[in-house]
Amino acid sequence: MKKIYLIITIISVMLFSGCAQKEVKVEPKISDDSHIVIDKALDSWLKLEKLNYFQKSDGFWVVQARFKNTTYMNRNVAYKIDWIDKNGFIVKTILSKWKMATVEENRDFTINGVSPSNQIKDFVIRVQDTSRDDEQRKDSSHYEYQN
Repeated sequence: MKKIYLIITIISVMLFSGCAQKEVKVEPKISDDSHIVIDKALDSWLKLEKLNYFQKSDGFWVVQARFKNTTYMNRNVAYKIDWIDKNGFIVKTILSKWKMATVEENRDFTINGVSPSNQIKDFVIRVQDTSRDDEQRKDSSHYEYQN
């Protein structure tokens, strides 16, 4: 299992090093919980391990949050990234829908995102528990889910 992680890490480093721009100063920031909103129902088993984010020289944000399922059973979560403009409003895009994911037992779960515009000034990652009637909810407080 450790060999697989080593191979994946090496391949990832090789891929991302070839895509780097010359002028981009990558200075990831480890954040407090101000950028993460986690449903209280998940507190007992889903732990935020690390949050990295930075703004590229072209103004676009790159975000990565890594969570861990601390239990010995698979769990489902819904998540999305809200991109916020300079006035504090959430920018609606085609990517603004909730996504559902299964977090495997005792494993990491990573959320990656790139801002839809270079006019973005902040972001919030929202993670919540799913329920049986989620697919039927179409109101503004629950939004629509996308698989």
